[in-house]
Amino acid sequence: MTPNMPLPDLLDAVRRNANLPDSHSEATPPQVYSSPGFLDLEVDAIFNREWICVGRGDEFSRPGDYRVTVIGRDPVIVLRDRDGVLRAMSNICRHRMMSLLEGEGNLTGRIACPYHAWTYALDGHLVGAAHMPDTFDKRACRLPQFAVEEWLGWVYVNLDPQAEPLAPRLAPLAGRLANYDIASYRTLFRVSEVWETNWKILFQNFMEPYHLFAVHAKTVEPALPTRLAFVEDGGPGYCLYRQERIPGIAYEYDEAMRNPNPALSEDEANSVPLFGAFPAHVASISAERTFWMSLMPEAVDRVRVFWGVDVHPDAMPDGAERAARIEALKTSFHAINGEDKPVTAAIARNARALAAEPGRLSPKEKTIWEFQRYLARMLTGPLDADSGRHADVA
Repeated sequence: MTPNMPLPDLLDAVRRNANLPDSHSEATPPQVYSSPGFLDLEVDAIFNREWICVGRGDEFSRPGDYRVTVIGRDPVIVLRDRDGVLRAMSNICRHRMMSLLEGEGNLTGRIACPYHAWTYALDGHLVGAAHMPDTFDKRACRLPQFAVEEWLGWVYVNLDPQAEPLAPRLAPLAGRLANYDIASYRTLFRVSEVWETNWKILFQNFMEPYHLFAVHAKTVEPALPTRLAFVEDGGPGYCLYRQERIPGIAYEYDEAMRNPNPALSEDEANSVPLFGAFPAHVASISAERTFWMSLMPEAVDRVRVFWGVDVHPDAMPDGAERAARIEALKTSFHAINGEDKPVTAAIARNARALAAEPGRLSPKEKTIWEFQRYLARMLTGPLDADSGRHADVA
């Protein structure tokens, strides 16, 4: 590895890497993980322009339901307004840039700035500003609005006013997952935490099954073994693999998985598709539940991870048994994440080393090749037409 590689040289390395055929693909150039300049470019070219998952639609079911998040460098409010419209808007007061809301909850009134009490309706229009001159027209003042789209029950936000819609780029993936009826799944629990790694390392870790037999030997591997993982062709907006399940074995809780969904074929009920919707949403799907993450970089070695579990509406028991099942799911997925955290943190540290070099990828890591091609397209433009099996779209 070349220390402190200039950004143009690093982008050339990214492009050369992405143009390798999948049969000879290599891991990501290490400085892609450790360069602050590269991260700044990613924020500008990717996170300021792309669709970012912020939760599930059922989390915003009532007027006034809201969550505050950060996309790129922008604090954002996602909320359901009084007319039932799901909105995303800036969480920065138009007066002197104070943050308006924190956390999540339900607003029974309006949005009030804690600094000078400027007040906004839930559609973002300014409705109150005390001690302002008569020449100030509050009707002309509104919080900047961002694009919102729901896909399979997930809510995405895009800061770019010129953004193309999300659904068309994910249409083949939606078709592949159609029988699961993911839009009907309901939120079970959510976790927000910081991992000490680069966001790309975590995305790639989630989306390759090659590490299961080593890192998750006692948790995931007995039920979803690496030998039964099969990468499927992705598209310009996503990557995908299918994990077949050993019948009668579960890792989520102490009970074999059952199928509450009669629309699923036997093969679908006994397999788990895992997808990565570029740039930063990853998920695994089963007949009973989803487990998903949305990633937001905070530094080259810090990523905010918003993750959770959703369940098929007919999958969960009632009463005390339901509460026990929820605790079992929390324990299981916290344990699996606990196995991944030291691995992904070590990769982020080692990416700064002089001896760090990208190695050859396994066929079970083809999803990483797909992701690297997405990254290169977003940062350097369209790739060579003859180096991939599906058409690339910038």
